[in-house]
Amino acid sequence: MNMDKQLLTNYLLVWGLVAVSGFPFFYSTQAFIMLLLAITFFIFLKRSYPFDFRFFTIYGAFLLVEALQVFVVKPFEPQIMAGTFMRMFLAFLVVDICKKKFVNYYVDIMYVLIIISFIFFFPSYFFPSFNNFFINNICPFFTAPGERIEFYSRPQPTIIIFAFDSAIPEFRNAGPFWEQGAFAIFILFGMIFNLTIEKSLWTKRSLIFSLGLLTTLSTSGYIAFFILVGSYYVINESFLRRMIFIIISVPLAFFLYFNLEFLNAKIENNIEIAAEDNTSRFGSGLSDLKDWAKSPYVGWGRGSMRYGGRKFAFFTVEQHRNNGLSGLLCTYGIFMFIFFFYMYYKSMRAACIESSLNTSFALFGLIVVLLCGFSQTIFQY
Repeated sequence: MNMDKQLLTNYLLVWGLVAVSGFPFFYSTQAFIMLLLAITFFIFLKRSYPFDFRFFTIYGAFLLVEALQVFVVKPFEPQIMAGTFMRMFLAFLVVDICKKKFVNYYVDIMYVLIIISFIFFFPSYFFPSFNNFFINNICPFFTAPGERIEFYSRPQPTIIIFAFDSAIPEFRNAGPFWEQGAFAIFILFGMIFNLTIEKSLWTKRSLIFSLGLLTTLSTSGYIAFFILVGSYYVINESFLRRMIFIIISVPLAFFLYFNLEFLNAKIENNIEIAAEDNTSRFGSGLSDLKDWAKSPYVGWGRGSMRYGGRKFAFFTVEQHRNNGLSGLLCTYGIFMFIFFFYMYYKSMRAACIESSLNTSFALFGLIVVLLCGFSQTIFQY
C-alpha cells in the first residue's frame, strides 16, 4: 500500500471511529461496529504492526468488574461483555494503527465536519423551508437500520454528514451528531488536540472550532470552552497577556451567564427540579448516585438491571438518564471510575509532554472532560 492510500485509509478509520461513536445513523447499530472492527483488524494484520499487550491490562480491568457484577446483578449477559470488548478493541486498533498521528487525523476530520455543518446550519437557520425540505424529503432515505421509536425518544433526521433537529424552537447546530451538546463535546476534544499541535488559540483552525462550538448553543459546551481557553491562556501565555485576558474575560463571563437564557436560567431550573425530575443532568446525577449507593464498588453494569437492580426499560421517564459522569460511576463503581479518569489524565499529561506544553494544562483538560461527561452520556460510546 503506497503512502497516499495508507494515509487515506487512516483518515477513514478515524472517521469511522467518530461515526460509530456519535453519528445517529451508525452508533445505534452494532452491525456497523462489527464491520468496522473487522476491517480495522484486517488492516492491522496486513500492515504487520506489533501488538501492544497493554490493551489487555486495560480491558482486563473492565472485564474483571463486569465478571464481578454477575455476582451482584445476577444475570449473566455475555453480549454485554462482548460489546465492551468490541468498542474498546476497535478504538485501540485505530489508535495503534495511526500512532501519534491520530490526534492530527481527528482534528482534520472535525475541522471538515464543522465546515460541512455550516453549509447546512446557516441556510436552515435563516430559511426554515431549507431545513424542512431535507427533513421531509431527504432524511427518510437515511433511516438507520433497526432504528426504533421509543418512549421519550425519537429518530434523529439525518443525512449522515449532518443531523437536522426539528423538535426545538431555536435551531442549534448538531453537526452530524445525535445532539448539539454531543457536537460541542467532539469539538472540544478536537480543540484540546489542536492546542497540542498548533500551540495557539489564534489560528484559522482554532477560530473555526470556536465558531462551530458557539453555534451549538450548548450550556456545558460554553462553560467547558471558557475553562479550556482560560486555563490555556493563564498557563501558557506571558504575565501581561494573562492579566489582559482576566480583565476582559471575567466580566464578559458574568455578563454572558446572567444574560443568556440557556446558561443562567437553564442551570438554575435544572438544579431546582433535580429532586423530582431526573431528565435534567442534575436530576440524572442524583438518581444515579442513589443507584450507585446500592453497589458502590462494582456498580450495576450495562445490562438489563442497570438501574439499581430494576428491570431495564430504556427511555421511560423514570429511567431516562443523561449524565455520563454519574452514569459511569453507577455502571462500573468507584474503583473503575477512578482508574478510568486517572488514565485520561495520564494520557493528557503525556500529550502535554510530547508537545512541550505546561503539564498543568492536563489537569484542566481533565476538568473539561469531566464537564463534558456531566452533560452527555459520552462514555458509553
